[in-house]
Amino acid sequence: MVNKESELFHGKLLLFGEYSVLLGSMALSIPFKMFKANFAFMHVNKPDAEKKSNSELKKYFKYLLSNSNVFEPILNLSNLEKDINSGLFFDSSIPISYGVGSSGALCAAIYKHYGKNKENNEPNLRGLKQRLSLLESGFHGKSSGLDPLISYVNKPVLFSGDDQLELVDLQLDKFLENAAVFLIDTQQKGDTAPLVNDFLLQCESIDFRNKIVEELIPVTQQCINSFCKNDIDNFFKSIQSLSAFQYQNFINKIPHAYRALWKTGLDSNKFWLKLCGSGGGGYLLGFTGNMKETERFLSKMNFSFHRITCSSMK
Repeated sequence: MVNKESELFHGKLLLFGEYSVLLGSMALSIPFKMFKANFAFMHVNKPDAEKKSNSELKKYFKYLLSNSNVFEPILNLSNLEKDINSGLFFDSSIPISYGVGSSGALCAAIYKHYGKNKENNEPNLRGLKQRLSLLESGFHGKSSGLDPLISYVNKPVLFSGDDQLELVDLQLDKFLENAAVFLIDTQQKGDTAPLVNDFLLQCESIDFRNKIVEELIPVTQQCINSFCKNDIDNFFKSIQSLSAFQYQNFINKIPHAYRALWKTGLDSNKFWLKLCGSGGGGYLLGFTGNMKETERFLSKMNFSFHRITCSSMK
């Protein structure tokens, strides 16, 4: 059950692996400490935001209860129900439908406080990911479980395919001396479930599936390997290819107002954009070798952006 000093759960950034992870590719995801959340109980005056969050928890609990054969073995549903009826809400700064793990943080918090048979020491990452994926499926249909896993362990995780997971210690200080990672706020929400369903439907086409397996998965893995090794030259070659692939094949997942900016980055070879999560809105993730020049350009064009620091990714 939740106590008054409920611990914090952070957002996440799936740096590499969106969509391709559903077909077994590598993925690299990190906690994003710019955003955080925790459980709390409603105050006496019950502000609207707290009441709305409590109401959403009640809706989600109905989903859990309607699938009690799945969730009863892994959650203490009676304790969760008791706390929700006592005014439990999720006090979160993580923007919803923005690709930074709002539902993942909630699922991580639920399992941390109400999960059964939790490991006390080093968690079994594979088993934990599977249980958390069940919880998040109530929001997105099919979930890989990576988002809530990142919030739960609060450390970068490398997914190596075939369900192989490992905690990684990213040394980003050297990388960010000569490069920069940034977010662009599209100022609109994305809807994960229909975008994921559309992708899975597209994968029923042999030609499209082959593109993912033969082109997207290899370049995603190249990005991850060079990023983790601080191999800047090879990383920028890889991220250019990844950005181009997403522009050509995931154009429906890029908000209309940002397609020209995406293309400008590719044509100028000054910066490169990629989806942050499922796309459709939320944030876009950007990479550049010259942040000052990129900042000037984005400011001039009135795009809302945020530079990511090392401290917010560790």
